[in-house]
Amino acid sequence: MDKAVAQNLDMKQATMAVKALQKYFKEKSKLSVSGKKMMLANEDDALINLTFTLTQLPERPSPKPVQVSIPTPIQSKEFNTRVCIFVKDPEADFRRQIEDMDIPCIAEVIGYDRLKRDFRQFKDRRALLNDFDIFLADLRIYKMLPEKLGKEFYSKKVYPCPIKLHGMDSQGLLDQLNQAAESAYFMPGNGPNYSMKIGRVSQDSKDVVKNISASLGKILGSISCWDNIKFDKVQ
Repeated sequence: MDKAVAQNLDMKQATMAVKALQKYFKEKSKLSVSGKKMMLANEDDALINLTFTLTQLPERPSPKPVQVSIPTPIQSKEFNTRVCIFVKDPEADFRRQIEDMDIPCIAEVIGYDRLKRDFRQFKDRRALLNDFDIFLADLRIYKMLPEKLGKEFYSKKVYPCPIKLHGMDSQGLLDQLNQAAESAYFMPGNGPNYSMKIGRVSQDSKDVVKNISASLGKILGSISCWDNIKFDKVQ
């Protein structure tokens, strides 16, 4: 699938589109209001979304987010990315397991019991949602989370991404967590329109296009597995 995307994606056109978006953002950020410069956002924080439309709707879409490794990360220590991870109890055991690991983006660990106990109210779940950039979830409790996180998360398409946290050595767990923290995430739905954060305005346009190419292959490959959909051409 990655090879098919690379062959069909018009890299020149994609590069032109990214450059145009970057130029537009820089021009907008310099607009003046009453003689004062109005900055729309910090350039490092401005994200570029990849949007696409399917001509064939999947009948059985998967509700699980798809973790996508990209050549140039848009989430990392450099961007002060904050990751929250929901784990199988006891929470303290997992904290001890990772306390000496070099995983700078993991900002919070929440066990399932504490999630049930401390985040019952709407305001608490909303604050939780706003405090972090990425949410990960232990595979062993993943299916129990929708009921506890509620519409505050799922109506905004903020789905914790399932991740394996057991049955591996320390190095394997370290690599797994750091890769998850620096990945992009495709949030599925029932189509036909999809969107995914794929780059930053501050990044080189060639790097953003590489991210687009790498992501489309992974995304379309995942979608094709839902209903055995075949993509003869990528547009």
